[in-house]
Amino acid sequence: MARLKTVSMWVFVVGVVLGGIVVGRDMLPRFADAGGAVAVAVPIIGVAAALVAVIIAALDRSRLHVPAAWALAFAWGAVGACGLALEINGIASDAVNDVLDDPGATHWGAALIGPLDEEAVKGVGIALLLVVYRDRIRRPLQGFALGAFAGLGFQVVENVSYAVTFALRDAQSDVTGALTVSILRALFGFQSHWVYSGLFGLGLILLSRAHVRARNRIALGAAAVALAFVLHFFWNAPSGENPIVTVLLLMVKCGLTLAILAGAWTWMLFEQRRWLAWAAHTPEGMRLAPAAELATLPTRALRRNAERYIAYYYGPATAEVARERQTWLIRELTLRAA
Repeated sequence: MARLKTVSMWVFVVGVVLGGIVVGRDMLPRFADAGGAVAVAVPIIGVAAALVAVIIAALDRSRLHVPAAWALAFAWGAVGACGLALEINGIASDAVNDVLDDPGATHWGAALIGPLDEEAVKGVGIALLLVVYRDRIRRPLQGFALGAFAGLGFQVVENVSYAVTFALRDAQSDVTGALTVSILRALFGFQSHWVYSGLFGLGLILLSRAHVRARNRIALGAAAVALAFVLHFFWNAPSGENPIVTVLLLMVKCGLTLAILAGAWTWMLFEQRRWLAWAAHTPEGMRLAPAAELATLPTRALRRNAERYIAYYYGPATAEVARERQTWLIRELTLRAA
């Protein structure tokens, strides 16, 4: 209840309501026109989104998941950010058309407009939730997961919008148009918005948390936020009219995004290990458990070694309790020492 009384939460709610009004105004009439075609595409979009959600949860190795914040982030991306971005995109498109003549506006409009306003609007919701849940979301891994769920919500609604658009555009079959674009976006676009927004969330938590144990924290945070915009621009940039070149560029774009995701996640894991080693020596940590027990927490290998030792001398049941205690200690360190 205390979270509902914060100014940040009320701003968040207003944003979702305003976005919902725009989404309802612009998309519901199109759903009626597309008919059953969208209903056929929705299961594909839903399965792809569920797989990404599992991936995001698995990537957050902080041991302190915050499902309520994840759900709110998803709602912001799906409703608040989508609606506000739709409104801003319309205004920005007119401005780009005034500045660039065709074919420049047609080819580069999406690359110039989408990354700027969509990442910024998603980022506002992420920032608000980081304030609302500042007592729970304190680590880079958590910030990435929060941002990723906001991006996933945006991605789902965008995919539904594309399914509607291509259902209405396909002269042969509404169902074929909706299915084709949904499958293609599931295959080639699965690593888009959730990665961009995850990097944005990572950047924000680095910029806002002075205690994060990372060298050049400010520079790293700014770089992560910048990468969200740059990767989105690169994805939206035109790929030419040659089908072979288009497919090759799509593969390059997917590969680059996944490589940056892998690099960012690896860095977050090492940062988490460094932080756990530091937190074990803080007064808060030393009040939680003996130093020898805290020393087993930083890496998975150390934790498993400790479990095997306990299992050998005290039995599997005691080792299971020790595993649960390790998770509890990491959570408590995050809440108290972070």
